[in-house]
Amino acid sequence: MGNRSTPSRSFNTLKHSNRDQRIKRNRQARLSLLAMIFVAIAIALTLSIFLICSLVDHFSTVTPPNLDDTGSGSGEENNGEILYEQITKTKDDVHTGILLIVNEEYEYVFPTDQSYLIKIAENRTKVDGKNPYQLNTTYAKEMHREAFAYMDKMLLDYFRISEGDGAVMVKYAYRSYQDQEALNSTIGAGFSDHHTGCCIALHQADTSNFPPIESTHWIYENAYQYGFVMRYPVGKEDKTLVSDYEHCFRYVGIPHAAYINANDLCLEEYVDLLKNQYAGDQHLKIQDKDGNDYEVYYVAAGADELTTIKVPKNYAYTISGDNIGGFIVTVCLDTPNA
Repeated sequence: MGNRSTPSRSFNTLKHSNRDQRIKRNRQARLSLLAMIFVAIAIALTLSIFLICSLVDHFSTVTPPNLDDTGSGSGEENNGEILYEQITKTKDDVHTGILLIVNEEYEYVFPTDQSYLIKIAENRTKVDGKNPYQLNTTYAKEMHREAFAYMDKMLLDYFRISEGDGAVMVKYAYRSYQDQEALNSTIGAGFSDHHTGCCIALHQADTSNFPPIESTHWIYENAYQYGFVMRYPVGKEDKTLVSDYEHCFRYVGIPHAAYINANDLCLEEYVDLLKNQYAGDQHLKIQDKDGNDYEVYYVAAGADELTTIKVPKNYAYTISGDNIGGFIVTVCLDTPNA
């Protein structure tokens, strides 16, 4: 038997096989290209997400410039712009500060630490060894430290201007709860503004009264320059709930006193104004007699224990509670932070 030979493949068969291989290679190339495109898209998306997160984080930590009363920006960073940061205050802080509202409706919360009080007799300034003003030794023993400093200066200036003939007596200053009880006043213990240590009642020396407001007494006309206002102005009894006490002066700080005096307000009206019109980005602009500029705004206390408050990083500021439900921030635009 002869050997059987393997039949050779035809040209058409080889051509068909090569075409199948090319198709297979092209399919693999397309799949590889698609895979590379998907990887590139995934990388681009990842980078985009990272960039967006970085931008969000950046702008969430940069506070926009302050707005003035018309809602416009307050200027460039080196031209008066206030740069802000955030701090927190507790619910108890609502009851501390120099702008507290204390009246028959809002009771004073006595702090445990009373180091803010200062003894008047031991610290008042003397002129040639003499006292420029007298004291009721029973009810004018102490005052709020800051209020005392400005009262002392005011009464000292009045003594010098009047050449010693117009000396006054501080009849009432800080009152404790027990002091108010002992007075048997129509204002109950705990509800007198004298509890703050920022109130003073003045009498003309060696008399039982003080000149009426109509007398244009120097103190009535100039008290605001030292941060004091009439606590119970005539015609405001429906707000203050107190009458016939025009010789009671309340320390509120120079910018606030300037605004209250210029706009014929009582303290209750002023705090209401701040709360209703100058919360958030709307800030009250105040300039005192010396040309110092201030911004004042109100922050309502939150429902939680802590309240976050926006405060300037580059200017000096103070915060006072209102004894009701919020905080008043006062920024001095002429005093940069160190």
